[in-house]
Amino acid sequence: MKTAPLCLALLCSAAAADVVVQRWGVSGHVQHPGTLQFRDEGAKGVRLAFNLSALPQGVKVYRARLVFERDGMYGRAFEIVPAAGGDALKLVPPWNRSFDATAVVAAWANAGAKSGELLLRRAPGFRREATVLEVAFEGKPLGGTALPREQVSDLKAISRAGQVFLTFREIEDISEGHDDYSWGALIKKSSGYNVEMLRPNDAAREVRYRVYRSGKPITPATIGEAELLAEVVPGSRFNTRQVRRIWTGEQTPSLLDEKFVAVRLAVEDGKPLPSGVGKYVHTVPRGGQGYYAVVAAINGVENTLEVPCVGPIEERPAPPEPVMYKEVVAEVRERERKLQYIQRWYNWYVGPPLSHIPLCYDVVVGFCPERLKKPASLYIHRGHSWIEEPEPVGPRLTEGLDLAHCSDAPNAFWMGINEACHTLQGVEEGKWQPFPQRRQEALIEWLDRQFGLDRDRIVAALGAWGLMEFTKPDIYAYVHGWGMPEVTKGFQAWQRACGVWGGVEAYANRPNAENPFWQQDYTRHILENPATETPFLDIHLGWGAHFTEMGWPPWPRFLRAMLDTKRPFVFRWQVPDTKRPALRRNQSVPAFGNCSLDDNPGVGDLNNGETFSAQLNGYLNWDSQSIVDDAARWEMTVWLDDSAPLPECTVDLTPRKCQRFAARPGQSFQWSNTSLADNRTTAGKASADRWGLVTLPRLAITKGKNRISIQGTVE
Repeated sequence: MKTAPLCLALLCSAAAADVVVQRWGVSGHVQHPGTLQFRDEGAKGVRLAFNLSALPQGVKVYRARLVFERDGMYGRAFEIVPAAGGDALKLVPPWNRSFDATAVVAAWANAGAKSGELLLRRAPGFRREATVLEVAFEGKPLGGTALPREQVSDLKAISRAGQVFLTFREIEDISEGHDDYSWGALIKKSSGYNVEMLRPNDAAREVRYRVYRSGKPITPATIGEAELLAEVVPGSRFNTRQVRRIWTGEQTPSLLDEKFVAVRLAVEDGKPLPSGVGKYVHTVPRGGQGYYAVVAAINGVENTLEVPCVGPIEERPAPPEPVMYKEVVAEVRERERKLQYIQRWYNWYVGPPLSHIPLCYDVVVGFCPERLKKPASLYIHRGHSWIEEPEPVGPRLTEGLDLAHCSDAPNAFWMGINEACHTLQGVEEGKWQPFPQRRQEALIEWLDRQFGLDRDRIVAALGAWGLMEFTKPDIYAYVHGWGMPEVTKGFQAWQRACGVWGGVEAYANRPNAENPFWQQDYTRHILENPATETPFLDIHLGWGAHFTEMGWPPWPRFLRAMLDTKRPFVFRWQVPDTKRPALRRNQSVPAFGNCSLDDNPGVGDLNNGETFSAQLNGYLNWDSQSIVDDAARWEMTVWLDDSAPLPECTVDLTPRKCQRFAARPGQSFQWSNTSLADNRTTAGKASADRWGLVTLPRLAITKGKNRISIQGTVE
């Protein structure tokens, strides 16, 4: 971690600036009100006419951006072209909340045009009165306005793990000098909040902080050539994911706990940001050296009279790493021995491709240092359905690592959202992407670098919704939870799916891999890929499994497909946790099917069958320590748990996830079933099916344990 030097550049004269930023628009916080008119032209669209008479002829235009405001998570695409002809305006990444109008405004200025027109060929609903054209140009302030004199101070930069962390003293301290500040006080000074930020209250004046980057020192004379990276709102030091709400019942909205002390973000381990300090985190896209500047902007006008600048900063691309903001130590007991369980809470600042826009996500890692093995197993706990913050497991005795992190906002079943969410990009232009899974896999890599992971012992607890981990046997040893095989079934889940993904129509003509409504059907996945392995799946209820609202109908179909494709799974395992086998990614597991003790889950109608009270394979167990998995021989000891209602059952058994044992379609094998209680053996022959799977039908399995052996010929 490196702290960059500060290069503060001041203009010799405070009466003028080389670069001025002003706005043209209808009304509000603009320097040129009444200079934008809208003319509806029917099928052609809407014409935007700007009065640019105040802009000097031939003035140098450094930047121009056209900003719209629209409501809702998604909208259809904007199509904006110069009315006189030319290329369509493009969105400015990575935020995609303004359009780059630099070329067209520069052309108007060079031509000495007193007006300029754009044609809005198509657009979603937006607030016309909030539309502004913001122009950064060379010269003096126009219209008798003056540049603001208030400026950020104490600008600092830290380079760490492929990112540059900028902090600065804000011109207004929303927390009035208090490091700790209540949510009740914060919310009264804002217009709301989301996981991205406190929404500022701009009624009196609009305060923002503009962040710039350049390959050379940024001064009042050169800031126009620098890249505008971001616009930061006041109060950026607060964690707007960690908000406490008071539960008032299933059918009533929760209430904001106004006494809750707002959680502070950190850019250095163990150092939450103090009062009055703003921050921005930039992920560097390429190697090199950079200079960074932050200036205050009031009502869109930047203070370019003085430009606080830091640099040069060595920029080395690398995977972003979480920053720890607090550590909680709890006591756990191992018999009479007192041990520590350490829980570390992190801020993780990431953008595309790990997030649709740059955002901060919370990450929690827990472990017992005295018991932690190297390499360590990993238990990933996703938590409940609706929440957007981590839900870590509580302090416990463990030899591995516990991980909890965030889904997207809105929570889209831990499957990802369309990248157009809460931007000006059209939902039909945006691409659905599995952001939570990418983040989870990036966190696995980070933990491996930090602690050293046993990559064969990674478990995902799918607290609610979505089964994307189920498709990745190359990562996960097993997954457990209730995950939902089709999240679009059930009125509540269907309504949410349409909302969080932007509706079915947006994906009508897309490849299946880009369609979340297609991806979310895991019954289809296993039926279409019968030979593809899957992690062992332990399906159980709990953690908010409201099947009546979220969808019981897909479960019997999914369970039938699991049986038909001979998958390793259990539905409502009755075997106590302490007696279950150790499951590893690199170890074979049995796929049980058609057990004589299975219950009837029904057909999807809650009036049919035992529904979610049923169990399938629930009493079966096996020994993971004595498995034989050779090229021509496979062996395993299996048995019925003591909780089984009968001393014996019959069940089909298929070896899955074999590491060495392999069969050609149609190949014959000898098998034997030896009772370890009385040494009696039954034997027979079996042939591999067309997918190379060898199934032993109707094996007799007892509580006294049975040794199953399959042997073939090495060829």
